[in-house]
Amino acid sequence: MEKKKHNKEAGIVTKTSETNRVFIGDKPFMKYVIATIMQLKENPEVTIKARGKFISRGVDIAEVTKKRFKEQENIELEDSIKIGTDKFENEENKKINVSTIDITLTKK
Repeated sequence: MEKKKHNKEAGIVTKTSETNRVFIGDKPFMKYVIATIMQLKENPEVTIKARGKFISRGVDIAEVTKKRFKEQENIELEDSIKIGTDKFENEENKKINVSTIDITLTKK
């Protein structure tokens, strides 16, 4: 596991050479769905990344995205899920573990 500092910023869509990612935070739900659909229109796959209290929200966003994308583009999406734990040091230098989920949606 790699060690990371806790970052309170969430909900940023970034493009990398490997894959496109949508990080789930506390922005309005549909912004994440729209961002994911936009990424899927340009790329064959997108990864929805969520951690901690946002995991269930990430799952909901993936399911709504699959439904909307099938309705709009008539293309089904296949999903794969990876779970894990990130280790952080908080402001008091206490080590904490945060559960994570990566949901990769791929065009069939």
